[in-house]
Amino acid sequence: MKSANSSPLLYNSHLIKFDAMDIRKILLFCSFANMLFLNSCTKEKGQGEASFVWNCTEISPDSFDIASLHQDYALIPLQLTNSSTVGMIDKVAFSDSIVFVLDCRTATGLFAFNAKDGTFIKRIGDIGNGHGEYRELHDFSIDEKHKCIYVLCERNRIQQYSFSGEYQKELPLPFLVTNMEYSHDRFYFVNDYPKENNLYVTDMDFNIIAEHFPNEDYGENYVTLLSPFQKTENGVLYRRHLDNHIYNVNTQGEVSVLYEFDFGRKAIDFKDIKEWSPSQLKKIEAESVCDVKYFIDGKDYAMILFYDENRPHIGIYDKETKDVKTYDYAKMKNKRLNIKFPLPKYNNLNENVFSILYYKDIETLVEQGILDKETYSKDSNPILCVYP
Repeated sequence: MKSANSSPLLYNSHLIKFDAMDIRKILLFCSFANMLFLNSCTKEKGQGEASFVWNCTEISPDSFDIASLHQDYALIPLQLTNSSTVGMIDKVAFSDSIVFVLDCRTATGLFAFNAKDGTFIKRIGDIGNGHGEYRELHDFSIDEKHKCIYVLCERNRIQQYSFSGEYQKELPLPFLVTNMEYSHDRFYFVNDYPKENNLYVTDMDFNIIAEHFPNEDYGENYVTLLSPFQKTENGVLYRRHLDNHIYNVNTQGEVSVLYEFDFGRKAIDFKDIKEWSPSQLKKIEAESVCDVKYFIDGKDYAMILFYDENRPHIGIYDKETKDVKTYDYAKMKNKRLNIKFPLPKYNNLNENVFSILYYKDIETLVEQGILDKETYSKDSNPILCVYP
């Protein structure tokens, strides 16, 4: 007669008995093995542990001056001509003596200026339907090795130009994309089609090497970011809307987590986003800490702008001390120029850190006598403030 706390198991035609304690051990082992398996699958998808976790839960009451990051600056006024009227700047890239400036929304143009004094050099391509022309601009990236520019037009093709502005060729894309970056003979694309993945890595012929991050994760709440990429020595950094991570993507298309942002108990759980309607998400965002709107990763520090109940804050990671400080954006200053804190931007591998100054800042600099009143007005082109 079998006892009440034993169980038979048939193995190799032999009847083996396990008591209740043995069964619990087996179940515990199976559970642990399953956890390891799932964890390994997660890491294969680039969801492993972050190299560094930012603690953004404590807001400093202090103000912050950009002079503590950059002691010096140089102003590069972008020359205004009939052929170089720039409105809102979407992207900037420096290369040796040239700075390329993209305006997708106002001028629909890509412009080349002298990187030292801002003298206008040339417009890259032109609006139209002809050879080497475009109707829409969405993004661009430069290839320092081959001295050429890749310009994303109408979401379905890339126009290639030389650094001096000569049209070279058209590269039709096999899919629609909203953003792009070039790095080390690889293209990195963002695709917003709901049934497909968000990130694509291809070779120079647009053969897909890897794809990641299903857009279905968002349900009805997908949002295209203005700047999802930043170049690195071996690929790009990548981010997506409401995902509290920065991902490192190498030239093999492999994804790892570089940074994770800890926003505490008011953070939005990414996996819940697809369950909410857009109106529900908007209400939840207004009561949460979330939405990294801006990110740069420099040599000495990294910086994010995020929202706490619709109020902007800045997080700064000091790479030497490994400290993260978080400030109310309203208390961020540029005391040397006596202007509000313009977000610094990082020019990829050239290590140029700069801010973009628009007419309100220009007006302030004119009032202080830093800029010539006869030359600069609210109708001037933006000015690049470069931090050497």
